[in-house]
Amino acid sequence: MPDGVRIQFTHTDPDGRTHFDDETLPFTGGEGPLKVTHSLPATSISFRETPGDFRFDFHRASRRQLVLVTSGGLEVTAGSGETRTFRPGDILSLGDTWGQGHVSRALDSKPLTAAFVNLDEEVLIDRREGTDQPDESGVDFLHNQETEEGVSFFERKRLPFVVRRPEGRATDDIPLTAFQFAWAAGDLAYDWHPAPQRQIVLVLTGGLAMDYGDGSSAVVPPGGVLVGEDTEGRGHITRALEGAPRLSLFAHLADSARFR
Repeated sequence: MPDGVRIQFTHTDPDGRTHFDDETLPFTGGEGPLKVTHSLPATSISFRETPGDFRFDFHRASRRQLVLVTSGGLEVTAGSGETRTFRPGDILSLGDTWGQGHVSRALDSKPLTAAFVNLDEEVLIDRREGTDQPDESGVDFLHNQETEEGVSFFERKRLPFVVRRPEGRATDDIPLTAFQFAWAAGDLAYDWHPAPQRQIVLVLTGGLAMDYGDGSSAVVPPGGVLVGEDTEGRGHITRALEGAPRLSLFAHLADSARFR
């Protein structure tokens, strides 16, 4: 079992040059059979789809945020000359909001998808452009809910793309209060339990299979998105998918976050 989650981050030195560095966010507690890090503040999360020909020359981070690749890969070159690649399960924290910045491109000229967790409200450079109409091709997610009697069930839904950026198409920002990471072993069999809070579960590696109170079942594969709102009743059963360990992001939803 890992001791924590490796975070790779960019920062700017006094001369304005961007560098990479590393730190480990330790697992500090448990949520049932899961190992979790402590919660850290966040303000919102969005999802992006980026084409394979994407290349963005030196630019500063528009704000402090985490980048979590869910499919494909991302190559980032810092001002120091160091290049790193990011694939599903790797975590990049952008902090070079001034100075030279970094270069980003799609890895191996293949499309990629990613989630962006904004760490505060300050937007230093706004590169967003609204679309005339929502693009309903968007991001699929599984929505866990419960009846008034506390019986859990799920619906399959989609977040539309509503924003254009240099990196591609993006969903709207979904308000958050905090985030943490969770690790589950490959033999996970978590009996009936409610969601610990209203949250988005972004599956970075592995996957999960769930059974619900209404007798239905569903699967969230690697890179998949789950919205958990069955917080009051008996909840659901969670199992590892195909015996694979799972690393997930738990993004805690603000009261204002709503899903159609």
